[in-house]
Amino acid sequence: MNAPAEILASIGGADNVENLTHCATRLRFQLHDNSGIDEKQVESIPGVMGAVSQSGNRYQVVIGGAVESVYNDIMALPEMKEGGSATGTQKSGSNADVKSAAKEKGPRGRFTWLDSFFDFLGDSFRPILGSLLGASLIITFMALMGTLGVIGNWADPRTELSPTWQFINLCWRCVFYFLPLMVAYNASKKLGADPWIGFAVMAVVMLPGFTSLGQYATHLTFAGSEINVVRLFGGHLPLTIFDYGSQVFPPLLMAAVLGPLYKLLKKIISPNVQLIFVPFLSMLIMIPLTAFLIGPLGVYAGAGLANGLKAVNDFSPFIFAILIPMLYPFMVPLGLHWPLNAIMLLNIQTLGFDFIQGPMGAWNFACFGATAGVLFLSVRDRDVTMRQTATGALAAGLLGGISEPSLYGIHLRFKRIYPRILVGCFLGGLVQGIGGGLTTNAFVFTSLLTIPAFSNIPLYAISIAVAFFSSMLLVVFFDYRTADERAEAAKVRATEDADQAAEEARKASAEAHKAELRADDAEARADQAEQRAATTTVAAERAAQVATAVAPARTALAPNAVTQIASPVAGYVVPLDKVPDPVFAKGTVGLGVGIDPTGDTITSPGDGKIIVAQDTGHAFGIKLDNGIELLIHVGIDTVNLGGTGFDVHVARGDRVTTGDVLVRFDRKVIESAGYSMITPVLVTNPRKFASVTQAPATLSSALVAPGDTIITVTAKPPKDGAAAAPGTPPAPAHRSAAQAVAAGDSKAGASASTEAPGSSVGGASVGGSPAPGSTVPGVSAHGVSAHGDAQASPQGTGTADGARRAATTAGAADSSGSAAASGAAPGSALVAGAVTEIGSPVAGRVVALSDVPDPVFSKGIVGLGVGIDPTGDTITSPGDGKIIVAQDTGHAFGIKLDNGIELLIHVGIDTVNLGGTGFDVHVARGDRVTTGDVLVRFDRKVIESAGYSMITPVLVTNPRKFASVTQAAQGAVTPGEGIITVTAKQ
Repeated sequence: MNAPAEILASIGGADNVENLTHCATRLRFQLHDNSGIDEKQVESIPGVMGAVSQSGNRYQVVIGGAVESVYNDIMALPEMKEGGSATGTQKSGSNADVKSAAKEKGPRGRFTWLDSFFDFLGDSFRPILGSLLGASLIITFMALMGTLGVIGNWADPRTELSPTWQFINLCWRCVFYFLPLMVAYNASKKLGADPWIGFAVMAVVMLPGFTSLGQYATHLTFAGSEINVVRLFGGHLPLTIFDYGSQVFPPLLMAAVLGPLYKLLKKIISPNVQLIFVPFLSMLIMIPLTAFLIGPLGVYAGAGLANGLKAVNDFSPFIFAILIPMLYPFMVPLGLHWPLNAIMLLNIQTLGFDFIQGPMGAWNFACFGATAGVLFLSVRDRDVTMRQTATGALAAGLLGGISEPSLYGIHLRFKRIYPRILVGCFLGGLVQGIGGGLTTNAFVFTSLLTIPAFSNIPLYAISIAVAFFSSMLLVVFFDYRTADERAEAAKVRATEDADQAAEEARKASAEAHKAELRADDAEARADQAEQRAATTTVAAERAAQVATAVAPARTALAPNAVTQIASPVAGYVVPLDKVPDPVFAKGTVGLGVGIDPTGDTITSPGDGKIIVAQDTGHAFGIKLDNGIELLIHVGIDTVNLGGTGFDVHVARGDRVTTGDVLVRFDRKVIESAGYSMITPVLVTNPRKFASVTQAPATLSSALVAPGDTIITVTAKPPKDGAAAAPGTPPAPAHRSAAQAVAAGDSKAGASASTEAPGSSVGGASVGGSPAPGSTVPGVSAHGVSAHGDAQASPQGTGTADGARRAATTAGAADSSGSAAASGAAPGSALVAGAVTEIGSPVAGRVVALSDVPDPVFSKGIVGLGVGIDPTGDTITSPGDGKIIVAQDTGHAFGIKLDNGIELLIHVGIDTVNLGGTGFDVHVARGDRVTTGDVLVRFDRKVIESAGYSMITPVLVTNPRKFASVTQAAQGAVTPGEGIITVTAKQ
């Protein structure tokens, strides 16, 4: 489980998340219940710097600078997309939420099988709606040409069209003729079968050869209908011949049988031969079953439903024209309209026309009219969100005939809209009923563009106009909101107007202030120019030399250096533990102090680069040239103001010098919103220093001005042989490793690996350049080769124990990388110029990274290194370090070596799919390991019999920290033999 998924699981999962946002450093969760969260578990997740539980079921997880990427990763998790409600938007929910809620109110919400049935119907047709919509517009064009007399009655098969118009006619007929194949594909896929098998089964009964069997048929009468039957297999099996073009019920029934059959065959047939026999047996069973039984049953079932509706229409077209549009507003939200779409297609195929789509158009345009009324009111009320929703929904309806955006985006959210729609449905259907009803010769989407497709164009146009404008006017005059909702909308508008006026006033004031500052700056620059003109060349050169001397690069990191951090704003110093936010007070983000400002301007405490500059103006990160990284957070929780009250002067990436303005803020705005003004000023990389403390001067006098010292940063003492900062006291005398061990100081003995520049211990140069001709015999073991003049023993004497003995007896190893992996000083691989060799974790044959059969690895996306095709069955650790990834499935391990290299060992390709079968894991995340410790044993037969490659990538996952990561061996290798060479940057 990765860190984003772990974070989500630790706070109760997606179902417990009501809302999720983030600021400069923190994930801000609004939960349904935060009482059962284990704070220690949250803080133990990699990448999490801290966690804070707050009142009101709020919970904050501190991430730091990577918060935005972690936020995006959490929002991309499947459970957040499917079950979570953390969208950061209004509580009204998405269209999918509204749709689901509507279904739950009907029978589909009470009966699972009914919900599954209508989902099956919907998913069988939904993917092909685009092609049906395209075909319907071509049909409309043909109908328009027929109405204008350009061509004859294009829908009558007896009409002969010119070749040009015949070709245009084929452009839409192809969609409907092959509709059974499209439905078979989608329906089979929905039920978990191979969709191409469903396609192939249905294709058999649509072949011209199948239809031509009718020449051998005998004519029979069944249920009052004439049918053609061919007797096969010696006359024992009757095969009914139908034209299955445009039929939709046969492929639906076929898929309903194929789905369970396909799953059954996959259960009883061995996985090794499923690719061959599951498709073969599926087709062997389903093709005859469809041709002899399912196909005819589907034709008869569809005909029965269609005849039932036709009987109602024949009895009273007037009642039918009113009934259909009055039912549709309730059928569409429940998904019950899909069977009617199938019957429309069947009517056109059997009768040559359809009588349902005309009344359906009355419903659609009543729906679109209500949307138009909402759009009118949203424009009048300056409701931007609703205006955008209504505009998109109205365009989809009038041009495409699609009602779902209107229905789920607006109508089901406001209960007062539906009565207005029903009035429009009734009046539109009434007009059609009085006119004697409507038919169409093709399946079309009822939009403005398809009006010419109906039999009585004037009647249809009048009916949909009545439906549209009656619903629209009712919504406009009587609104779609309750009195409380209208009052809330008015309040929001008033607040927005006030905010806009205040913003304009603030900007005007800010511009005037900026102009004043620019004038002051211009005057100051003129004075400086005059002074520079009066300064001699010698003085300028001397000043430059002094400046260079007193401001060397990264001076704060020089051993024993003491650096003062100035206050970025006038105010009262507040000790860090008194800052009213536990994330800051506990030092989770960094160490420093708080400032309760008396001024209104935040300035840069030193020269450096802006690495964080929030648009909201509440937080800034500065990487100072002296090596200190600062965070200045203006107020507590002020991110919630969204930038109101802040005037930002810098952007991320800008260079700043001491005193440059970062942001100006309006204290009244911030405090009136109820937020504390206390501003944490923090060193965010304190681990690089010996101490970060509140400046002693502020302890007695808390009031400071901009530029006054508020924080003292002390660098770490010098390592043996490293130069201290000028003016710092000398470091304590160095003891060799042998002396430290003799004195009983095991830690010193383990870490003593440097000496004064140029000194040597046992012939090996330590801390500086190697002594000419010096060697440290045996200093090479399972991961790091000797560097410089240190020589590795070719006889294999360079074992881990040998390295330790050499370090103990000789006193030290070369700090530039010549220590063995199992006894290396922390971070030795990162020392400038160090060359480190990584040993193989398993016996096998080396495979170039580009030849690893997985592009994620072979392209170097995960890291750089090699692959190993194992001959052994045991993965061991290539060096000393800590397990940071240990999958329960045993297929992958991450190790952070003590020398600074981070490794990933991935046993085989796609072996995660085995779920741990064939793997015996020996370590867990967080374990310490040494060179040669067993990580996992695996069963090669199990892995290869499942069809997976055994090639095992061994990758350096932090290659950007090094100058190069290259392959070090070819052919066969043994455990511990060097396979990767890592060269540090100079």
